[in-house]
Amino acid sequence: MVEDRDNHEPRKAGEAPQIASVAPRPEDEASRGLADALQLSFRLLTVIMVIFVVMFLWTGVKTVAPYEVGIKLLFGKPVGLAEEGLTIFWPFPVGEILTINTQEQSLTVDDFWLFDTPEEKTKDLLSRRPMGAGIKPGFEGALLTGDRGLLHVRMTCTYVVREPMKFAVNVASDVRDAKVRETIRSVLCDAAIRQAARRTVDALQRTERDRFASEVRNLAQEQLTQLDAGIALKTVLLTETTWPLRALPAYTAAQRAVSEAEQSRNRARGEAQKILNDAAGTIYPQLVGDPSQSQRDGELPEDSGPYDLINQYDRARSAGDEAAAAALLTQIEQVLLSNRVGGQAARIIAEARSDRTAIEQRVLSRAKRFRELLPEYQASGQFLLDRLWAQTRDRILDSPTVEKVLMTTGGKHPTVLRINRDARVASEIERELAKPADSNEQRAPGRGSKP
Repeated sequence: MVEDRDNHEPRKAGEAPQIASVAPRPEDEASRGLADALQLSFRLLTVIMVIFVVMFLWTGVKTVAPYEVGIKLLFGKPVGLAEEGLTIFWPFPVGEILTINTQEQSLTVDDFWLFDTPEEKTKDLLSRRPMGAGIKPGFEGALLTGDRGLLHVRMTCTYVVREPMKFAVNVASDVRDAKVRETIRSVLCDAAIRQAARRTVDALQRTERDRFASEVRNLAQEQLTQLDAGIALKTVLLTETTWPLRALPAYTAAQRAVSEAEQSRNRARGEAQKILNDAAGTIYPQLVGDPSQSQRDGELPEDSGPYDLINQYDRARSAGDEAAAAALLTQIEQVLLSNRVGGQAARIIAEARSDRTAIEQRVLSRAKRFRELLPEYQASGQFLLDRLWAQTRDRILDSPTVEKVLMTTGGKHPTVLRINRDARVASEIERELAKPADSNEQRAPGRGSKP
């Protein structure tokens, strides 16, 4: 008999050996599971690495729009321009393509403006409260003018990046849009500070706003040109200006007073021109000057001919220059008697001429009548007087506009007669007076007179 080593059991001779079944060990199953897990992890890691490689390579792909310019950066340094459309370059962080907008853009500079909260932006400046006793640094700013005044200013500019590569090489390696805007803001603030120091606060607030903005733009552009920045400033405007909030109510009141005074002056000038035009027509400046123009004593407009003659005449009389006064009086008469004079002066002169003609005619008529009666008076004076008085009494008594009362006189004492006017006679007299007067008819000396 042969003993089986594995079963330790004897087996018969000539009998085939039996193979015993071996149970799997726990260590083998753990090894296989670990191998599978490692294999799966390797595959996942491979996929992730591939994804990261693709993402890394994709950072070198950039699309440049038609209104943009791309700048290629290699290790942070500009090395060239990227063409419009899809561009491939070294991936980040080795390389990078930055785009700059070349369209006209606007920028608001509020470094010298008030600190605005969202609530205060909706309020009027007069209704806002100041933050403290003065301007609080870090929260609000103001321009210091040449007369040591403070003024809050907000500016708006438009600009164009014409040469981005110059900006990248000469100004900053970071050519992002924020850096461009910060550069422009910096040069504008510097120019505004310099120009404000050359002006008064009132001029900057009212009379020289446009000139100030133009000079700020020119000075800022000079600085950008010196830097060779490749940026062109189009316009600079002062969109808002205001005094510090503590001084704003007083300034507003003063401005209101100035505006009301100017309106009063304009109304006075208009009324003066109307009065003078009604008095002498459009020729009045030659007589008294133009109230709409401020003329100093003795200052006359150039190439205007006779001007302000009456005031010149008064000054010559006051100075005792009789010759000059006489010459000016002659000029005044020539102006008044010319065909260009109008208004009340023309009417008065016309009436005076008419009265002069009427007086001359009456005087001539009386002189003619006197010459006619003179021979008769010399022959029989008393008879002529009695006849003329009789004719006068007849004319008076025959006049329909005279109320007549007949009475007798006599006795030692005067007769006093108190009567009321006859209403019928008074009405008739009124109707007669309302009729057109006959040029050849002479009425009685007075209405309702009693001879």
